Amino acid sequence: MAASTALNRDDYRAIFLNDVPMMDVRAPVEFAKGAFPGVVNLPLMNDAERQAVGTCYKQQGQQAAIELGHRLVAGGATRRGGRPAARARRTAPSPSWGQGPGCG
Repeated sequence: MAASTALNRDDYRAIFLNDVPMMDVRAPVEFAKGAFPGVVNLPLMNDAERQAVGTCYKQQGQQAAIELGHRLVAGGATRRGGRPAARARRTAPSPSWGQGPGCG
């Protein structure tokens, strides 16, 4: 990171002292383990989706897990009822996620 864009200790202090709104995009299980005070959790993936990506990583490797993660976040793997992916309501992953070529 370039020196002109790097955050220093005073920048971090100001974020907390000035009540700057923050959000955490980690899965709920990760957020529950610890987060900064006052941070709102707006997860990109639910706990089941996060687990599916982890299983995919172990079984098929990094690239397959990245691809699955991208599909989940984009909504492509959970699109239902003809709604656009960005508005798709998330559901638990199917049993096949995290298994086989491309992890689902």
